Amino acid sequence: MLTLRWVLLINRKQIVRQSAVKLTVLRTSALGNNCYQFHLSRSLYNESSSSLAKISQRGLLRINNSVLNTTPRRHISPAVALLIRPLTRIGALLFGRFFRKWWAKKTSEEKKLYIDWVSKQRQKIYGALGFLMTSLFMFYIMNIEVDPLTGRSRFIIMTSNQQKVLGRLTFENYLENFKDFIVPTTHPAYKRLLRVVNRILEANQDLPQVKEREWTLSVIDKDDPNAYVLPGGNIFVHIGALKLTENDDQLAIIIAHEVAHVLLQHPIEQISRNLLQDILMAVPIAVVWALFPDLLALLLQALGINMFDILVTYPYSRKLENEADNIGLQLAAKACYDVRHAVVLWGIMRTLAELNIKPEVVPWLNTHPNHEDREKNLTKQLPLAIATRQQSGCPILNPADPIKYFNSLSLKEREIKMERRGFVQSKILL
Repeated sequence: MLTLRWVLLINRKQIVRQSAVKLTVLRTSALGNNCYQFHLSRSLYNESSSSLAKISQRGLLRINNSVLNTTPRRHISPAVALLIRPLTRIGALLFGRFFRKWWAKKTSEEKKLYIDWVSKQRQKIYGALGFLMTSLFMFYIMNIEVDPLTGRSRFIIMTSNQQKVLGRLTFENYLENFKDFIVPTTHPAYKRLLRVVNRILEANQDLPQVKEREWTLSVIDKDDPNAYVLPGGNIFVHIGALKLTENDDQLAIIIAHEVAHVLLQHPIEQISRNLLQDILMAVPIAVVWALFPDLLALLLQALGINMFDILVTYPYSRKLENEADNIGLQLAAKACYDVRHAVVLWGIMRTLAELNIKPEVVPWLNTHPNHEDREKNLTKQLPLAIATRQQSGCPILNPADPIKYFNSLSLKEREIKMERRGFVQSKILL
């Protein structure tokens, strides 16, 4: 049974009412004085709101017993972490360009004096560079931790409190951007999504990453099939995602995948990794702008960044996507959804590419694996997910295999099914 309550949010001495939905089995939530202050207009929550879903229930996905780092950690504030990327690149560019112009104005005699001075001081210069690199390496080592769900080591530069601050700021920004598109809690799409989200979170309450968050749900009245979860546990789903999916099983796969990203701290890990990469790339960027004319330096910098993305950033991002696919499948399995629909979902995405409705994903040029690769990966993960589902005491799966049924359909039949759901516009209307 669901009950409604009003949460008072104080913002600049104004009282704003937010409709919050929770299960009656929910333990008392420590909102009150600890509740985030959402900087929103009064009108945003008159008709629409985000829903809190924090549930107490057992789950079966086990947490690895991992020994975390024992060295004192050195963290960076969210504001600094977000500002370092643009400031580092711009600073390196300006420094290199300034040095080139400054050096060009020097006479041959002056240049020789500087070169001789650098030659005499090279031991000190090497020592300073060595100290800086050692300090950076130690900073990296001190901020390595082991993910309890996957056992994978990762680099995280923010404390839990700093992550909450970043999550709150991001949430406020998204709510402000979408304030005219958030549907009310009485909307059928909201009710359907709330049911799916609650079921997933309820089944995974054994995970501290799930239990300790104040989850919210916001449904956006936009037709693009999009869904994402912010670091603070704020779930956003576009109505287009409901049109894409055939049933709640497929919708649960999407939600569980996005929830998995947050449980695995992928957004924070990416911010941390980007910061370290930008610090390391500052030197080559400065050197390029110091040695080459502006236009050539700009081209070389763009080429270098693109090559780095192709060789390092994109493979890393695809690894995180596969990781979220795998963990998300386990979350959905514990919630007793038919996990075979994960394969069908990516079959639908592949079909959209075949119909030229969505662009084909070229893996080595993209942050996400292509649809066919995700189908294959999830197919390999199905036995484990089905076993998790059985251990969770779920009903037996329907003997009719949705994967076989989907694969038996022709491309035209798949297109017709999507037209009926309103996702693909009928060619008769074109």
